[in-house]
Amino acid sequence: MSGKATKTTAKKRPVSAHAKTGAGRTATKKPSAKRAAAKKPAPSRTASAGKPSTAAPAKSAARKPSRRTSRAPRPKGLEASYSGRIFRSRLEARWAILMDLMDINWDYEPCHYQVGPELFYLPDFYLPEYRIWLEVKGPAFLDAGSMAKCLAAVAGPMPLPLREAPYTPSDRLLLAGPLSRSAGRPVHTLISSAGPGRAELASAVLGRDGVSVVGGPWGESEATGIKKSRRPAPARIKLLLEPAPVAQPMDNATTAAYRFAARADFDDGTGKLSGRNDAAITTLLERRRAGRPLGMAA
Repeated sequence: MSGKATKTTAKKRPVSAHAKTGAGRTATKKPSAKRAAAKKPAPSRTASAGKPSTAAPAKSAARKPSRRTSRAPRPKGLEASYSGRIFRSRLEARWAILMDLMDINWDYEPCHYQVGPELFYLPDFYLPEYRIWLEVKGPAFLDAGSMAKCLAAVAGPMPLPLREAPYTPSDRLLLAGPLSRSAGRPVHTLISSAGPGRAELASAVLGRDGVSVVGGPWGESEATGIKKSRRPAPARIKLLLEPAPVAQPMDNATTAAYRFAARADFDDGTGKLSGRNDAAITTLLERRRAGRPLGMAA
């Protein structure tokens, strides 16, 4: 009986996992490659002794210093719809109205030109009968770039061409600002060539017979075709765009044209001339389209 009992108790038992793995070791499931990679500690950001760090540089160190720019918002003109054209500003549309009332033909933004090594220019108007370019600017829009373009347009390394054969370089540009409501004949700035790289500034008046200089030149500027880093000073801008009127007679039609154009009212919703304008003058304007008499409009 005791032998049987001993034999029964000596019956082979299943070997435990502890016994298979050996003393002091436990069986663990081998992690997958993806899980192991996820748990792999990130390399230290500091270099160990004798070994360079492989950590990516901090974002603050990799960031390049940015150029300091003005925080003032860029001015933006109100578009206007007039005579079959969409004008970038109402001031440009008012100048188109002025020229229509004076029977001066005009082309609006006819072409884009390069006037310097890295300077490209889209002039506002070309007056074919006068063979002159016209640039319209409000005081807030006359910055360093636009002034450099106006100077280079007639005296820079790549001046604007005339738009008639044989397309020789132009040597005159009329720089115009807000239309004056004060007494006297309005004056604008004529920019002309004074030799390679030099532009001459003079006061001029616009009439039905062309552009006429009033007095002699009052200044010169470099025309390198390179944008200057600073915009003209406020006093300089006023002198360029809003010179004092001169005591010079004007015919009644020219006086009425300046008066209407300076006060022309546009609808805020459509950008078109509103019904608050003089109806008789508005009817006269309807006889022209896109800078030409209606029968000649393209």
